Amino acid sequence: MQKDGQLRDGLWIKKVPSLYDKNQVSNWLFRIKYPGNWSADKVDNFEATLDNLCLLVRLQIVAFTFENTAMHYTSHHSMDISHSGLYQRLVVEGKGSYCFGMNTLFLQMIRALGYRAFSGAARINTASPDAPPNFLAFVHKILFVQPFRDSNTTYFVDASGGGSCLTRPILLKPGAKVLGATPSEWHTLVKTSRPESSLAYSPDSNETARLEWRLVVSHTPRNGPTSTKIIYSFPEDEFFNADYDASNIGIYTGVWARKESFWQENIVCSRCFWLTDEEMAGETNDQLESSQGDVYSEGAIPRWDGSLMSRYLGRLGLQKNELKRHVGTHSETVKTFHTELERMAILREFFGIDISQTDLENIRGRAPALELP
Repeated sequence: MQKDGQLRDGLWIKKVPSLYDKNQVSNWLFRIKYPGNWSADKVDNFEATLDNLCLLVRLQIVAFTFENTAMHYTSHHSMDISHSGLYQRLVVEGKGSYCFGMNTLFLQMIRALGYRAFSGAARINTASPDAPPNFLAFVHKILFVQPFRDSNTTYFVDASGGGSCLTRPILLKPGAKVLGATPSEWHTLVKTSRPESSLAYSPDSNETARLEWRLVVSHTPRNGPTSTKIIYSFPEDEFFNADYDASNIGIYTGVWARKESFWQENIVCSRCFWLTDEEMAGETNDQLESSQGDVYSEGAIPRWDGSLMSRYLGRLGLQKNELKRHVGTHSETVKTFHTELERMAILREFFGIDISQTDLENIRGRAPALELP
């Protein structure tokens, strides 16, 4: 029987050296605006705690955009998820990536800060909310972290920042629940089985083994019913660079297009931002006071103290020819665009992604292309 908060068989995660050096880690901490002075000679003094892991997740999804612009605006039409390429694109240039890139960078950075962690993979659900799931192949990268020095208590982490993303670690426990961007959004872990699975607990058992985790998001509007959606499913298996490289190539070359053409047909950009004090007051629904329980497993709301740990988040996102701003259950159109020059200006102003006019030629003839000069 698997214990709550542990990997199967009570497995421990080994401490693995990072592929980034102290200077690179220092520069990453500066880029994501981690509080304090973290020069290379001070990186070893970082306290690898659960709360600090949470803050790192939140800072990363605000600092970097979940995006696929390189797939369409470069001459090679690919997404570089190599460690050197990701460091250059995100930390040096301040641009973004999607899950393979964002979680690859995050994994190596937290390993350098003393965390024991490994990466896994998930099957994204493309079905609508409240509908039966429709899972893709393993096209999403996820992380498992054991933040306590002498404990194998394990937390699930996703620092990619796309869509209704996780905004904090969540204990690997069936029914564990954490606050999302605002109190209108919650994430829950469910342990279940796949109906088509061939695995059982004994030769004569008719019960399919419960080996699959699912991350479920729920949204509750002020006036209306709650909607729920399985974001993705995942096992506890460790995946490696060759696995992500294969899936990454499948996405940017369009091999997956028969199953899912989303990436080929869209410029994807999503980025979290901190709510102002005024927006915080509008989103609390009288919940400024903290609720009882653990914020990493029991659905407690952190006490509002003005810190980034308790401040709610909003999301900016491109949807077709609109830039939308989402705060809680409210969405508004910030700008509309109909040409590549207009989109280029929005990418620069709101997402920190600078596309040159020369690079605009690379999207000509591709599915998401707009009017070009």
